[in-house]
Amino acid sequence: MNTDYLQYAIPVFFVLIFIEAAYSNVKGLGFYNLRNSLSCLACGAFTTTVEVFTKGILLLAYAYLYEHHSIIQLPDESWLTWIAALIVFDFLWYWAHRISHEVNVVWGGHVPHHQSEEYNLTAGLRQGALQDLMYWPVYILMAPLGFSVEMFVAHMLINKFYGFWLHTQAIGKIPFIEGIIATPSAHRVHHGMNDIYIDKNYGGIFMLFDRLFGTYQAETTPVIYGVRKRFETYNPVAAHFEWLHVLWKDACLTNRYWDKIRIWFMPTGWRPEDVEKAYPRVRRDLSAYVKFDSQRKPYPVVKMLLIFMVFSGLAQLLLFSGDALTFVTKAVLAVVITLGFLWLGQVLDLSKSVTSKAGD
Repeated sequence: MNTDYLQYAIPVFFVLIFIEAAYSNVKGLGFYNLRNSLSCLACGAFTTTVEVFTKGILLLAYAYLYEHHSIIQLPDESWLTWIAALIVFDFLWYWAHRISHEVNVVWGGHVPHHQSEEYNLTAGLRQGALQDLMYWPVYILMAPLGFSVEMFVAHMLINKFYGFWLHTQAIGKIPFIEGIIATPSAHRVHHGMNDIYIDKNYGGIFMLFDRLFGTYQAETTPVIYGVRKRFETYNPVAAHFEWLHVLWKDACLTNRYWDKIRIWFMPTGWRPEDVEKAYPRVRRDLSAYVKFDSQRKPYPVVKMLLIFMVFSGLAQLLLFSGDALTFVTKAVLAVVITLGFLWLGQVLDLSKSVTSKAGD
């Protein structure tokens, strides 16, 4: 994927995060939690690390299908192609996004984005490392329809960049456009685990397909953010594999061979009957909801920030290295980054050894 736009976008993201955090602090709104925010940002950095190795292969597959099996090849310079691509990509995004909420294994790729119990711009950068890999069977349908690789990448970036600003509580409902295009209010609903908000508002840019397929919901009550099966760690690496690990454990525990297979493709949250009976999953009482963060102090703030800056910096180096580094060097660097973020996760979770040191 072309990283030129990201080189300009990332500084803008961080400036906007700083502005939102400052606004929240001045107004006493409590939008930010340092540990949560660092976890979200590190989660996104880990995703870019993984995608250095996966995106190229996926784009090669897209290019091959476009070159050899497209019905037509639409001209990139035509504004009609750009409009068509915008609508088609948003339609495919809607269904890929919806499937990721409705199918166990695909939820495993998307769930990192929903784990945060804080809703702010850092949550917009908390992306699943396996998400686009799992969305690819849907995304790649743009190739036979005649949209070039460059057009596809452009609209993938448009979708991701547009989605960033939706992750804020600082902007209320916007008159005239609510229910027409995606807004912060509409997307807050999508991140809610309130009964009324579950599996609503999948649209990336437009609300058209939510309206059409019956998944639109306006924001009517305060949103409780997060996921029903709480992710009880700030570890930015474990975040990407936690739900898949849950599925694996249930698949191993069940005595029915058919259930060992179908659990991966059943609706999200489905469990084999014998496993649910032996190890029931307690449903969270949202009326007595308390956020995961215990506000335990002292935090090793300097240590948190230093580890984050070093290894997120290495992640940026890897992302923008292009051909300057050999594959082996990139692989070694990716391992170092992964170990660094695992370390960061331990510090953010305030394990006993880290906490005792922080209190010395």
